[in-house]
Amino acid sequence: MKIDAHLNKFHRLDAMLARLDPVADRELWIWTAMNAGVHLLNAALHHHAVTRETDSFHSQVEGVYAVPDRATGKFRDAAHEPGDVMHVGQPALPGPLSPGIERACTALHEIEDLREPYVRGSQPVPPGEEARWRNAYERCVAELRAALEAGHPEGR
Repeated sequence: MKIDAHLNKFHRLDAMLARLDPVADRELWIWTAMNAGVHLLNAALHHHAVTRETDSFHSQVEGVYAVPDRATGKFRDAAHEPGDVMHVGQPALPGPLSPGIERACTALHEIEDLREPYVRGSQPVPPGEEARWRNAYERCVAELRAALEAGHPEGR
């Protein structure tokens, strides 16, 4: 995807997340926080030339992307070097990341780790645990916003 498309999706998902309760809506909150974070991460990775902007969308198969035909609206599968990541570390990225993006990835990984017990599983949310989730999301977003502003006077 392109940076602007990632940012647009991030802003919509972030606004939705603000309307959700992380305990009562835990599955949606976790899913929305993960997806918002991944869109912002992809925008930062493209911005820093770690991955390239493409007119394609990652599939659930690592290395396979859906490429739209803008004239017909149909998609075809294509394999190419990493454009967008699906999750932190998937696919693995070449070379080191900036410290800010590394910190964002650590925070986003905390959110991704909530999938097993609280989305796929049915563990109850321990009292106060949602504060840790919100904090991880806020750290992730702050680091990635800073990474996106670096080198762009307009602040993207």
